[in-house]
Amino acid sequence: MPRVGQLSMLPPQLHRLLNRLMPRTTTARISLVLFLVLFSGSALMLILLERATQNLLERDAQTRVDAIADASMQAWQEDGLEAAVTILDGELQVPGPLVIHLANRDGTLFMGNLSRWPKDVPVDGGFHRVTAMADEQGDPTPYMVTGRAMPQGFRLLVGRSLEAEVRLLMTLTTMLAAALPLAALLAWLTSRMIARIITDRAHGIADVVSAVTAGNLHARVDLPAGPPADAFDSMGAAFNVMLARVESVLDELRAVTDGLAHDLRSPLTRLKARIGKLSQGSVVDAADLAAVSTEAESLLAMLDTSLEISRAEAGIGRDRFEEVDLSKMIADLADMYEPLAEDAGVALKLQPGLSRVTTRAHRQLLGRTLANLIDNALRYGAAGKVIELGVEASDSGARLLVSDRGPGIPASQRQDAIKRFGRLDAARGRQGQHLQGAGLGLSLAAAVARLHGGSISLSDNKPGLMVAIDLPGLPAAE
Repeated sequence: MPRVGQLSMLPPQLHRLLNRLMPRTTTARISLVLFLVLFSGSALMLILLERATQNLLERDAQTRVDAIADASMQAWQEDGLEAAVTILDGELQVPGPLVIHLANRDGTLFMGNLSRWPKDVPVDGGFHRVTAMADEQGDPTPYMVTGRAMPQGFRLLVGRSLEAEVRLLMTLTTMLAAALPLAALLAWLTSRMIARIITDRAHGIADVVSAVTAGNLHARVDLPAGPPADAFDSMGAAFNVMLARVESVLDELRAVTDGLAHDLRSPLTRLKARIGKLSQGSVVDAADLAAVSTEAESLLAMLDTSLEISRAEAGIGRDRFEEVDLSKMIADLADMYEPLAEDAGVALKLQPGLSRVTTRAHRQLLGRTLANLIDNALRYGAAGKVIELGVEASDSGARLLVSDRGPGIPASQRQDAIKRFGRLDAARGRQGQHLQGAGLGLSLAAAVARLHGGSISLSDNKPGLMVAIDLPGLPAAE
């Protein structure tokens, strides 16, 4: 809600006055606005009810006098003056608040109970509200009258007293005036109740945030079952997703810390030993220098890949998205890795019927991710002798596939394999200096997939492992 001081169109004196009058808290402002809206609505409804009642009573009076005037005119036209006089005289015989004045051509009274024609009533067939009897009888009661031109130059005035209607309206006005304080009370109670509901919902979310700030990362906003019912439910659901992500990132940070401590220990120990050996000898062995260089490159690759994962998870790189031909990228990687696959005795195949699929992506990151997955397949799935690469258009976008026929990963351990430094025990026992040995290949693939708004999944290739990266969007397929 904008501050009153921001309403620059108002004079400074009015600014200061409104600033003093407006409540300071948002809850109080909401209560005030709700009260004003509810009270104004109630008052308007009561006023409209009064006006509607008054209009209804006036229309009823108009209908009555119009019927008498029409009946007189019709009788005159059909049977003459005497027939019209008979009808008017019959109406006067009925007790009731009725006035009639039938004037001659010269304006004198021909018949009726009203001696003079009111000066404010024209002969136009319309309806007028006048005090017809005030001059001669001192009667201030309002009348609803109509003046009609009759045959032979006569004029007819028919009126009906509105005294009963006035009394009814006065009673109704008194009741409405008495109802306004009750409407104000109900509006105040309703505004306080609504403000209390809003405050409780806001405090519930604030309490969860405070609990998380205090260290309770498992705290969540309580939500009703089913889809969000209002904006607070949607906000609470968004908070829960955010808190779950924060908890996941912190858990991963702990895992990264533990993984770095574990995985850097061995190469640093070997590096220190080789440097110690070189410092003790008088002749520098080229093989030892190469081993030191290899250990350093392995550490740098590990740290570089970990940095790439952190940058991808932070959303850095989306500004470098461009249209990428995924089918061409897969084919180029197959050509590049085919000699390595042949040396390892593995047949590197492309998915049959590979079609052209394009999407917007970070070309370098996606290419590096696929290269890491192919390295993993060569490292751990070479025993199956076949590695297959593929890309296909899916309902949600595009799907990249890298599969092998090796030992695979048990379903219970696939989530751990995706985590950073999440190598399986069997993999930790292997020797080698590839960066996948640090457990970062699948973690980088998962981070890059999330950067693109997609996901990664591991499944059984029967036998072996199939890694699928799903990218969102509507790629162009030809």
